[in-house]
Amino acid sequence: MSAARYRWAYSITCGVASLGLAIGFSMVLRDTYPSLSAEPSLLGSSGQPLINRVVDYLSFFTIWSNIVVAIVAGYFVYQPRAASPRFQTIWLSALLMISVTGLIYHLALADLVDTQGAAAVSNACNHILTPLAFVLAWLIVGPRGWISLKLIVASFILPLSWILLTLIRGAIVDAYPYPFVNVVKLGYGPVLMNLVVILLACCVLALLLWGVDKAMVLLTTRRERIKG
Repeated sequence: MSAARYRWAYSITCGVASLGLAIGFSMVLRDTYPSLSAEPSLLGSSGQPLINRVVDYLSFFTIWSNIVVAIVAGYFVYQPRAASPRFQTIWLSALLMISVTGLIYHLALADLVDTQGAAAVSNACNHILTPLAFVLAWLIVGPRGWISLKLIVASFILPLSWILLTLIRGAIVDAYPYPFVNVVKLGYGPVLMNLVVILLACCVLALLLWGVDKAMVLLTTRRERIKG
């Protein structure tokens, strides 16, 4: 695939991810982002000191996944042929995390969110447009043939880090980013069970992405043979 197509596809993705993050972060700084919940054991309530609002914002898996996507997409724009082992790991982490973000939002969180105006734009970018743009960029322009079992294992480092930090910070402030990890309401047993189920689902998703990647490599190889 040509470098120009990489740049076009990933410029759009980087732009959408950056727009959602910029709008959301600016609203957090100005304390105008609507409170996500009246439940004190959930993060995201307004009226807090600035540092608390910023740390809360950066504690959401959605934000992590969008930041990683923006970094990866932006680097593809700068260096379309980037392919170091470390970058491949970060790329697969981005693909896996943003896919999970989109899926969990639609399956479990969409009905809990009621935003308007700028917050609605940020929410749409974070949960709908960025996942769609990044996955489509991968399917349309690549990269191809990067996914392997070793890479899948390495790509779980970032999601597992988020889980660890979420549980540690939650134990300190008695508040969590999502209802399904709310230890205050559910207790550690159900929360850990929820996380195990999600991780298993992520493993299945990673294997599915691997299968799609292999299929695309085969299709590309056949097309090249036919043209040759």
